[in-house]
Amino acid sequence: MKQTLFSATLDNGITVLGEELSGLESVAVAFHAPAGAIHDPQGRCGLATLAGELCLRGAGDRDSRQVVEELEGAGVQWSQAVSTTHTSFSGAMVARQLPDVLPVYADILRRPRLPDDEFEGARQMVLQNLAAIEDDPGHRTMAALRRIHYPSPWGMPTEGLSADVEQLTCANVRGFLGRHLQPRGMIIAIAGRIDWQDFLDRIERLLGDWQGTTAPAVATGPRGPAMRHVPHDAQQTHIALGWSVPPYRDDASYDVTAALSILGGGPSSRLFTEVRERRGLCYSVSAGYQTHRDFAMALCYSGTTAERAQETLDVMLAEIDRLPGSISVDELERVKARARSGLVMQQESSAARAGAIARQWYHVGHVRTLASELDRYDRLDVATVEAALAALPPRDLSVVSLGREPLEVPGGVPA
Repeated sequence: MKQTLFSATLDNGITVLGEELSGLESVAVAFHAPAGAIHDPQGRCGLATLAGELCLRGAGDRDSRQVVEELEGAGVQWSQAVSTTHTSFSGAMVARQLPDVLPVYADILRRPRLPDDEFEGARQMVLQNLAAIEDDPGHRTMAALRRIHYPSPWGMPTEGLSADVEQLTCANVRGFLGRHLQPRGMIIAIAGRIDWQDFLDRIERLLGDWQGTTAPAVATGPRGPAMRHVPHDAQQTHIALGWSVPPYRDDASYDVTAALSILGGGPSSRLFTEVRERRGLCYSVSAGYQTHRDFAMALCYSGTTAERAQETLDVMLAEIDRLPGSISVDELERVKARARSGLVMQQESSAARAGAIARQWYHVGHVRTLASELDRYDRLDVATVEAALAALPPRDLSVVSLGREPLEVPGGVPA
């Protein structure tokens, strides 16, 4: 499949990326600003998320309602999100609407009103989301795993902490955006039916004269304890395990993600078959991969009953230990087929491609072509996956349980 990819860097440090998908009538654009939750000061966890919410409540000469009406009047399917590293504003639309929509996004980025009378409403939205998360024990378990496994502050919850959000002020938001909503380090990605030169010219006119400052560097601290139990009075127990693996920019990540998919990537995976289907120990079990630019984590999760929690953990650990040296060709071929299918189908969504090329640029500094990605999966074989597993045993295992009683790791947690 032929791909047409573009990239340019403005003088103020904004990276602009594009992919032409001529078979589509839509276009999607994503603005990724380097104002993620990693920059939340101590005691203000949730500041980036609150700032992202308030940015949409008026921009330029538009009030909150006018921003929404102008986007929806153009048929834009819009969204806003905050990750560990970025605050993102995205929209997908019919291609002819793009020229009318870009000035709205430029104002959201450069001229958010941040009105005092909208602040409390924005904070309540964040607090309501946090209350919903508190009712989701699986989410709480995975959040606790990230918090103990990643070095501080990389594991802090992007959605915030209720006690911290309650103390935030509009002045905190203005200060945060003044420091971190900057052109340098921003990534703008577009995909779909595009006229690249016209798009680049419009971005240059709207954002090219934006002069920012250099944001302060992130101070990385220590990791948390290897084990944590979160008391929760319920009939269920939730278990999460994690260990360090190479980040996405490392070629070994392909072998690791393939192994994790074999371990717990779906109904044909080993964890699903052994823990859920054959032994009936749990109602949910999975394994996956999560990456930052410089480090990543393999993770496993299970939701089970309190009575069977210890046995569930024991079997999960046994399956992790059993994986090296036992991978079959059939297992790997199923994983490769799913990966190829996902990559090809991604080409049919302008929004998926805009997000993907932005993430790739952030992680590896260029956009990998579909052909190169497919070729990398084609070259995976049992020997390369097994070699990666042998070189990367889970020596720094982190374990979290959420339930009535703490669990034990047989032989202790490997250092």
